[in-house]
Amino acid sequence: MAAFFPAPRQAKAVVRAYPVHTTDGGPVFGAVIGDADFACPTTLTHTLLAAHVPVWAYEFADEHAPPLTPGAPPFPLGAPHASELPYLFDLGGRPRDLTPAQHRLANTMIDYWTRFARTANPNSPSSPHWPRRTPLSLAPDHIAPTHTAHSRHRCTFWNTLR
Repeated sequence: MAAFFPAPRQAKAVVRAYPVHTTDGGPVFGAVIGDADFACPTTLTHTLLAAHVPVWAYEFADEHAPPLTPGAPPFPLGAPHASELPYLFDLGGRPRDLTPAQHRLANTMIDYWTRFARTANPNSPSSPHWPRRTPLSLAPDHIAPTHTAHSRHRCTFWNTLR
């Protein structure tokens, strides 16, 4: 952690907040980077913006999304940054190797994004309701508002550590 958080106080605080209970700290390190660099800054940004404009936030939650790059990571990444892109776009002719449930999720996401671009609101009667200000968790076979993202990603910790 010291390599990523050079202030000794910060590195020690991170180790206390994310204890490693096995010899493989890879998943814990993945959670630290995901929470510190992506989930919590995004949550803070959408919270600040929501005070001024309508905001619809989402958390892509398919831990089995097709990888964006070849090779296997050294530890499970969960649903890493940008892993939703193959669900929305043709990425240079790469095959979209999605399961039927992932295809349904992709179609729902494309409907949300298209409706938002057309009307400034992603909602329609045919899709699960996407509330303003509350992130929508997007996973195959489960699309629902999530009220736990802030606590699950330890955002209070990250907001006080900075």
